[in-house]
Amino acid sequence: MTFDPRKPDLLGGGIFTVPETAELVEAPQADVRIWVNGKKGRQQPVIENQLGLVNGKVAVNFTNLMELRFVAKFANGGVRLNEIRSILQEVKVTLAHPHPFANNIVFHTDGRKIVAAITRRHGIELIYEDLKTKNFEMPIIVMPSLKEDVVFDPAGNMVAWYPRKEIAPNVIVHPRFSFGRPILQESHIPTERLAHAVKVEGSVSVVADQFEVPEKQVSEAVRFEADLRQAA
Repeated sequence: MTFDPRKPDLLGGGIFTVPETAELVEAPQADVRIWVNGKKGRQQPVIENQLGLVNGKVAVNFTNLMELRFVAKFANGGVRLNEIRSILQEVKVTLAHPHPFANNIVFHTDGRKIVAAITRRHGIELIYEDLKTKNFEMPIIVMPSLKEDVVFDPAGNMVAWYPRKEIAPNVIVHPRFSFGRPILQESHIPTERLAHAVKVEGSVSVVADQFEVPEKQVSEAVRFEADLRQAA
């Protein structure tokens, strides 16, 4: 099934609270809350939240999560919030896409050049990814991992994400499973559940037997959850 980011899906679009989003994109909760909600009388939101409140808590869907992933890269690179907001809005208008940073359009040759030109106008320095072909690459924004760590549907929309591929290559965030909670790719078991079981049992091998998954993947789940806590 093709995921359409223009039509929010409460059941299959994922639900991520501000604390969960902050852990995944590796940014302070206070910053993420401003990016999503803005600050009354002082700051406008950076993204257009497609969910709003879910069970009384501010939440975003997977499309917004992918946008916030880019926002975090800008912010962690030292780009000011008002510049980030302007860049995202200008890219959206120029590429004629409501959520370009949740689509592979920003990785296409033309898309990269357009994003590069816009960011340059805002004073962000760029380098060449390839001196021969002169393909633009933004060292703090469009890093190769931002493309390699996501899965695209036929329409080019980001539909799944490996948030810590270097330490947990089997852990994936997929909005159609467990409301977007991080899971093991094959078994779809939430990493939080596995990590908690290891804490209770005190043994990776015991938990691997209980859930009928490889010990290596249980260890990945434990590492992944520990890394999330450090990012919070």
